[in-house]
Amino acid sequence: MNSEEMKKLIIKSFSEEKNSHAFLFVTNNVDRCYQDCLDIIKKINCDTGSADNCDCNICNTIDKKTNPDVISVFPDGKEIKKDQVLEIIHKFSMKPSINKYSTYVIVNADKMNDATANKMLKFLEEPEGKIIGFYITDKLSAILPTIKSRCEIFNYRFGANSILDILEITEDEYGTYYDYATQLIKMLNDSPKYVLMSESKAFAKKERFEIEAILKLISKIYTIKFENVTVGKYSEYEFVNNLLDIIETNEVKKIVKRINLLDNIINDFKINVNKELFINKLFIRWE
Repeated sequence: MNSEEMKKLIIKSFSEEKNSHAFLFVTNNVDRCYQDCLDIIKKINCDTGSADNCDCNICNTIDKKTNPDVISVFPDGKEIKKDQVLEIIHKFSMKPSINKYSTYVIVNADKMNDATANKMLKFLEEPEGKIIGFYITDKLSAILPTIKSRCEIFNYRFGANSILDILEITEDEYGTYYDYATQLIKMLNDSPKYVLMSESKAFAKKERFEIEAILKLISKIYTIKFENVTVGKYSEYEFVNNLLDIIETNEVKKIVKRINLLDNIINDFKINVNKELFINKLFIRWE
């Protein structure tokens, strides 16, 4: 069973009210698995019954990381600390505010220290009907055995069976961002600067999280191109050919320069309020 089939199976278990209260995903791609968790959370809570390209309040707030009933915990430095999970326990002592379920996701769950793991164990031993937990790890052996025994475990692996696998995105992300990202790549390849400056105004009108997602997708496409040009990594996958052809150059220096520019812009964009300024900077510096 591939990751997409597992995701559908989990969502179905909620619709049939046969779901677990805690899931442990053992994965070879923690970041991609986290995005799939958010997709599952949207689908089991969505007002419309389907989170595919949904614009409801629940799906929007989950995308923007502002949903009051969803908590994501990441390692603070080298470990996940007790105070981080105490927030979950405190916040979820009340009923969900807007969702059907209060949901938490612990990313790199193997990084929980002993105090954290034992605190979460107590939380798992006394499950509430409307609280759902997702634990993500790439090191199953580092998870406390008593925590493993209280979770439904999925071997959540990713391969290269589709364009989604290659780009490490979900179906929703593909439907929302892919066409614009590829269109923008073509414009950057061929359009004069005055056309790009006009496009920057339209691009800047998008939400910050949308702009960041599109820029990350463009960077990923360029990384795939780089890996294919240098080591032929994707030459065996016919479905990648169209993606590779979007980028007009095979010149390694130029590809690397563009990847570095994109990554720098993405990092700076996170801490700058002026969206159009940074989009203009990207378009002006593009070569």
